Amino acid sequence: MKSTWTKALIEHLAALLIFLVLGFVFCSPVLDGKKLFQSDMMHYQGMQKEAADYYQATGDLPMWTNSMFGGMPSYVIFTGPSTNKIGILNKILTLGLPNPVDMFFVLMMGMYVFLTVMDVRYWIRIMGAIAYGFTTFTVVSMDAGHITKVMSMAYMAPVLAGMILTYRGRYIAGASLTAVAAAVQIYYNHPQITYYTLLIAVCLAVAAGINAFREKQLPRFLKASVLLAIAGGMAVLPAMDNLLIMKEYTNYTIRGSQSELTLNQQDLANKKSGGLDINYAFQWSYGKGETFTLLLPHLVGGSTGEALSTNSSTYKALIEIGVPPARAEAAVNSASWQLYWGAQPFTSGPAYIGAIICFLFVLSLLIIKSWHKWWLVAATVIGIVLSWGANFPELNNFLFYHLPLYSKFRAPTMALAIPQVTMVILACWALQELVYGNQSKAQLQQYLKMAFYVTTGLVILLALGGSVLYPFSGPADNAFLARYARQLGGDAPAARLLGALKQDRSAALRTDGIRALILIIVAFAALWYFLKDKLKAGYAVLIITAAVLFDLFQIDKTYMNENNFNDAVQMADYITPSAADEQILKDKDPYYRVINLTTNPFLDANTSYFHKSVGGQSPAKLWIYEDLIEHQLTKNNMAVFNMLNTKYFIVPDQQSGQPIAQLNPGALGNAWFVKAISWVPDANTEMRALDHFNPKDTVIIDQRFRATTGAFTPAADSSATITLTKYGLNALKYTAQNNGEGLAVFSDIYYPAGWKAYIDGKESPIIRVNYALRGLKIPAGKHEIDFKFEPATFFLGRKIAGISSVLLLVLVAAGFGWTAWKSRSAVE
Repeated sequence: MKSTWTKALIEHLAALLIFLVLGFVFCSPVLDGKKLFQSDMMHYQGMQKEAADYYQATGDLPMWTNSMFGGMPSYVIFTGPSTNKIGILNKILTLGLPNPVDMFFVLMMGMYVFLTVMDVRYWIRIMGAIAYGFTTFTVVSMDAGHITKVMSMAYMAPVLAGMILTYRGRYIAGASLTAVAAAVQIYYNHPQITYYTLLIAVCLAVAAGINAFREKQLPRFLKASVLLAIAGGMAVLPAMDNLLIMKEYTNYTIRGSQSELTLNQQDLANKKSGGLDINYAFQWSYGKGETFTLLLPHLVGGSTGEALSTNSSTYKALIEIGVPPARAEAAVNSASWQLYWGAQPFTSGPAYIGAIICFLFVLSLLIIKSWHKWWLVAATVIGIVLSWGANFPELNNFLFYHLPLYSKFRAPTMALAIPQVTMVILACWALQELVYGNQSKAQLQQYLKMAFYVTTGLVILLALGGSVLYPFSGPADNAFLARYARQLGGDAPAARLLGALKQDRSAALRTDGIRALILIIVAFAALWYFLKDKLKAGYAVLIITAAVLFDLFQIDKTYMNENNFNDAVQMADYITPSAADEQILKDKDPYYRVINLTTNPFLDANTSYFHKSVGGQSPAKLWIYEDLIEHQLTKNNMAVFNMLNTKYFIVPDQQSGQPIAQLNPGALGNAWFVKAISWVPDANTEMRALDHFNPKDTVIIDQRFRATTGAFTPAADSSATITLTKYGLNALKYTAQNNGEGLAVFSDIYYPAGWKAYIDGKESPIIRVNYALRGLKIPAGKHEIDFKFEPATFFLGRKIAGISSVLLLVLVAAGFGWTAWKSRSAVE
């Protein structure tokens, strides 16, 4: 018994060591202290800077930030320490490894756990772990800084492993594994990946139910399903510090259904979906033919920014056009060529899973006889179809409007996370069945040949026949022509360059085809010689494992290599303030706003690193602010900028093009008393009224708030003042002085789910004014006004998370401990 346990432990530790080594080899610059430049994480620094600084300075949890979009809850980006103790488990599992080595490690470990549960042989487990950890889609996501997405993907396979154990009758072990894997996945707060995991889980549960019915084991199935439901509920509870408040917040965002406007078709569409606008949600949709990038990475060009070589047609065209060789070489070596010609707006790389994995996947369809095949195939098809998004509207539009919660998500390409899991599993299972299964070798040879013919035939058709099948031109080519017509001085040289680029697109695909054929032949040969008793099973598996590793490493290095890593100085330079920033930062007023017009201000989080920005970057903006952006701010309505207290505009200097700061004398400050109220019947009229009004004197209010204000004429004489006396993220203090009963407008964003106002310590109702701001009716005289952000849901969620996460860890530890003890006792 001891030798068996010792051997298993040594094997598992050796596997983890292999994963560590592979992670560090692929990310070798981290050994020199360099860090991966992840654009989304750099944006995140700007998004959370004010909240993080506030927490560091005060020790109080920041729940609101004014650094983006005029103000929004900070708990969507930063809240400080979580009460969810699952974070402790996360630290243990990642071993404190540097990013992105930690991501590679847990991805491989997760698939290894699943394949171990499925009793797959050791080196096939290693192969599957490598295949899953180094899929190109995952590597591209890492490079972009989609950390929560990648880490959530790492726990998809362990969740499924726990379910399978439970349905096998290993109730305690299975439920424990399901609960802890799901809890860690949910901890990473990427609901879309969790949603896809749930879709796979449903496929598994349905298949298990059908199998139980056929085998007359429904009681066992029902018992397992109840335990899994309990495990899922326990996994959700520790994340209530995030989930409860996000559920509340979502109702007020572009992912919810609270926008009241019906001014155009987009507003109506948003109401129909109960979530995102479908055009926005489906913007990143994979093409139907593009799906075969799983087999051929450059089928539609790879990425929108790749380097070429001096052997490329583009380089030769530049020379022919008259570009000096040194300049032409520098141009093609820069990762800026529009090789991608698919339907997505842009992409950082393909969803490549490996030629050998695709070959083995096709083999799995023929060779696997288990009922498990059907839920894996069903999930694969579902993931691929969902990834098509707008390119398959007949089904996906229906799902968007009717599938629960589906309209809250965007980027259908993310659904390719599903086939990444299922295809790797099926590929490993096929290899296991062929090498270590019980089917006759004659039959296996037939299956192997059929899979070989199908896969190589597909490669030949798609890659080597590509010059006939494809035009190698895409929607971005017109912009390419226009740009190079300006640079090269005419349409003719630009067209010549585009023609050369199309030749390079075709050449990249042909190279992929030849490469894929070689890899598939290597795998086929290893397995064929094994079936002919000319190669031992272990050697055949090792050859295929090495080929898979070579395949994925080579392609992945196109999208993440030494050039993607930077030292600390380079990373710091990215957030160095410009001269305009430094000029504005000299202003010691604690609370004003800035708009940066040198970039798209509503896709820019860098400005938020230094200032309280009118813009920002967030996939979950408040609806009222999104409406303000669409209907007012993008139309440069200065009255609206002024009411938002936009004190500075950052604009490009007309001579140098460098950013400069311009003071806006019309900014109205933090608060002011108005002289008149313009009542309007509804939100549409309220928004239209902002087109032409003087926010300094007049406030626009929806009729629904008349009961709150009552019938009164606001007083605001020349001596009326309201002054900010204390600035904080969770609280603001003002002193007001007015000879009559007045109505004050505050340049703060209206958000009813937590903000409360107190006048001399007595709560007073906040009124939504000017569609997006806060208003307050203030009695005559001198008063102290306090605004406090007190979201009860936030504090309730933290209590639930703290208690339930400790309980879950204790129960899971007890479950695993009891299972281990029972296993030892049974063997002894």
